[in-house]
This record gives sequence, C-alpha cells and structure tokens, in this order.
Amino acid sequence: MRYAFVLLILLGCVSSAFSAQVKGRVVLGDQPLKGMLVRAYTDLNPSADPIAESAMTQADGLFQLDVPAGFVALYASSADGRYFAFCGRNPLFVQDDSLWAGLQAVEASAAVTSPYADDYSAALEGVVTLGGRPLSNAHVSLYLDVADDLKGQGYRLSAPTAEDGSFVFDGLPETDYFLVARKRQNAARVGPLAEGDMLGVYAGNPISLKAGITTKVGLPMVVRQPSEQGPSLPDRPGSNTLTGHILDRSGQPRAGLHVFAYTDPVIGHQRPAALSSKTAADGRFEISFRQPGIYYIGARQAYGDSPAPGELFGLYEGRADHGLTIVPGSNDPIEIHVVPISLD
Repeated sequence: MRYAFVLLILLGCVSSAFSAQVKGRVVLGDQPLKGMLVRAYTDLNPSADPIAESAMTQADGLFQLDVPAGFVALYASSADGRYFAFCGRNPLFVQDDSLWAGLQAVEASAAVTSPYADDYSAALEGVVTLGGRPLSNAHVSLYLDVADDLKGQGYRLSAPTAEDGSFVFDGLPETDYFLVARKRQNAARVGPLAEGDMLGVYAGNPISLKAGITTKVGLPMVVRQPSEQGPSLPDRPGSNTLTGHILDRSGQPRAGLHVFAYTDPVIGHQRPAALSSKTAADGRFEISFRQPGIYYIGARQAYGDSPAPGELFGLYEGRADHGLTIVPGSNDPIEIHVVPISLD
C-alpha cells in the first residue's frame, strides 16, 4: 500500500513537471520528413541533455512532445545523421496547454580540417547555401555561448558571403563556437528576423576549433515561414514590464518601431539589454526586463547599425539622460516621440 502511495506521488510530480505539450511537423523543403527524432532543450545548445524526446516521425512528419511550461528549444536529427532540423523561432514559450511548432530540415555534412599557418590560433571557413546553391550577402555570427539565445552580433560577425557563398574567420582563439547564418531582406547585418528572411543553424553546434587547424563547414539555410503563433519575441520576456506609446511630432501613433533599452547611457553598437516587438497601428509597445534598475530608453524603426537619414528615431525625454528606473513588476506607461533622422 505504501509503495502504491509513493507511485501516485511520483506520477503526480511527472504530470505537474510536464504540464505542456508541443505538437508540430518536420519538413524538408515543403515535404514532410520521415525518420526524424525531435528533442526539446532548456536552451539553444543541442549538445546538452534533452528534457524531452519524441517518437520517430512517420511519413506525415508529425511529432508530439510533453515538456515543462516555459522556454524550450527544438532540434531534430535523423538516425543516420543525414538530416538536421531546427525551429526558426527557438526558443519557444510554452504555456500550460498545447503549442504548434514547425521544424525545417537541411542536409548535414561533416566538417573538414586542414593545417593553418598560425600554431597559436584557429581558422574557420565555410559555404552558406540555400536549396543547395551558394548564397551571397549572408552574414555568419560566431557565439561563445547560448546565453543570449544566439541573437545579436555575437563574438564575431563575418563580412557578407561572397558570390560563391564563402565566408572566412581568421585568428580565432581555440575554443568552442556556435555558428548561425542570417540573410535579411532589408540587407541589415543585425536585427530581428522577419518572415521571408533566411536563417541557418550549424548542425554540429558547438564546433570545437583547434589552434593550428583550419576547419571548413557547410552551412545550409532555410527561409523563415509564417507562424500560427504570431510574431516571435525578440528576447525572452522578464518579469518587469513597461508599456506605452510611440508618437510622431504631431502626436500621431507610429507603427513598426522597436523600443530599446540599454544599461549604459552611451548607446553604442552593442546589443540592447531589452528590445520590444514592433509597435502595432496604435503605436503601443510592451518591453520587459529581467532585472529592475536604470535603463536608457528610446525607439527606432531599424535595429543594429547607426540610425540612417530619414529613419524615425527618438529617446525617452522624462530625464535629461533619457534614463528610466524600472521597478519590479509593472511600471507606469510612458510616451516616446520620434522624428526622422536628419544630417542637417
């Protein structure tokens, strides 16, 4: 009787721990892919231990996973290692119900090594492709870890890939790296991806580079598809929120702008501490922070490089230094006024 009671307790723990469900499909191009094992992780490191694993996909490519509520990253692979798949919206925020997720597969290939002229550093070369063809004007980012969900510029950002899809990193310290390639329709080097932009995640992440060795990889990309869940979040949300509206100089709401927040009053080219999704037609925004404190806040149309002439841009004017103290929980709404950037 005692053992039965303990078993019931354990079953209850499992039920509460895995209180959400992810369903979806793995595709290669526009066709379902059979023979893929889908795994869920707590972050974007596919070499870690998964928290959940699906049954092998059948001819319809469908899968189902029971996971804890919260953020999960989804990757899949075939038993023979030929195919690798990822969700272009990793990490996903799963609540206490069911979420649909699509995974796009690419053909995986092994890295090739050769000697490098410098015995004290490493080199990385590769070719970015789309649909099996070289892709030019893509940017490859190297990350040292997955703390920022493989977003932002990362440790190193490549020059645009050449006509043959090639990219090169020289003089790299010997360590592990995560590779991600992106090509945006607006030709920006950095920034949130939109539908129709291209994304590639290296199947062998993290890749270990050795001093005195050149490692060459293939990095196939996919086109980001629309999601039934709406636009993905640019960052994992925190528990401290700020809302408000973005208005132009005449007081009219402006859509399609991001609100950004930095911890340094000198706003540079580093990734912001927080970033909102694009504002809707009413100009309303919501941005969240993982930690309370003083943040320096503004709004702009683009993301990444310096504001360009004609771009709508503005800073919070509640303080002379554009700073705002974010307190735990909800904060009072604010307004940010934007004007076109002018070089005059």
